[in-house]
Amino acid sequence: MIRSMTGYGRKEDSKGSIRATVEIRAVNHRFSEIVVRLPKAWNMLEDSIRKLVAQYVKRGRVDVNVSVEGKSSSATVMDIDWDVAEQLVSISREMTQRFALETPLTVKDLLHFPGVIHTKESEDDNVEELAEWLQDLVRGAALDLVSMKETEGKLLHADLASRLTAVNTWTREISQLAPLCKEDYKGRLEQRVSEWAGLTPFELDPARVAQEVAFFADKSDISEELTRLDSHCQQFANQLGKEEAIGRKLDFLLQEMNREANTIASKANHLRIQHLAVEIKTELEKMREQIQNVE
Repeated sequence: MIRSMTGYGRKEDSKGSIRATVEIRAVNHRFSEIVVRLPKAWNMLEDSIRKLVAQYVKRGRVDVNVSVEGKSSSATVMDIDWDVAEQLVSISREMTQRFALETPLTVKDLLHFPGVIHTKESEDDNVEELAEWLQDLVRGAALDLVSMKETEGKLLHADLASRLTAVNTWTREISQLAPLCKEDYKGRLEQRVSEWAGLTPFELDPARVAQEVAFFADKSDISEELTRLDSHCQQFANQLGKEEAIGRKLDFLLQEMNREANTIASKANHLRIQHLAVEIKTELEKMREQIQNVE
């Protein structure tokens, strides 16, 4: 199924006193680029969230914004490094005696000295559980994004299939007209020869006329271009039914189809064929614009 490269997904939930919101926006991009923005306290999840989103998005620029409000119910625990404190007290006493200091080291001084007090969050709330909960929200937002991309993808599929049908119809018409090019040219040439016959003092060689017609037929032969164009159309139709990311393959096929249409327009010395080739090129350009939004 075709997916659009553009879309939006959102998920929010609460856990205890924490409320988190995940928003994912996807736009057109030639390659895959996933940018994750997290609160500083959750930066350790950046890589895992990027890998998680990459499972749902194959191509395009994706911005993942995670906001977290509130605080966990965990309590702050203070831990004293007694070895550091004892060393400071010992040094303070020695300095007091040596320099006859009148102001001894106080408890307040000890508490403010770096390394004496360490703070950490108690494990009342399981950090791993919160991280898993947040990743589940990201997964939910990614699924919401995919749903929107697939909905738009159905519209793209219908439009591309309709335009491909038109290209196939015009290609078949050109195939029917191609064998007539030689006869049309021969008829025009013979008409001109008959018109010149009464004006020229010499007789025109029929063999030379036949040679000219053969040369024209070879020069204007578009059978190979039509075969390749038809093959590309079939491959394009096959790709439309695949589940994988097909945007870049479709873009390549359109380039090849446009190349064949250009050659047909330049080689075929036939007004109707040239007109149909222009119609094909115009439709291919419209398809190319749509393809830029296919994942």
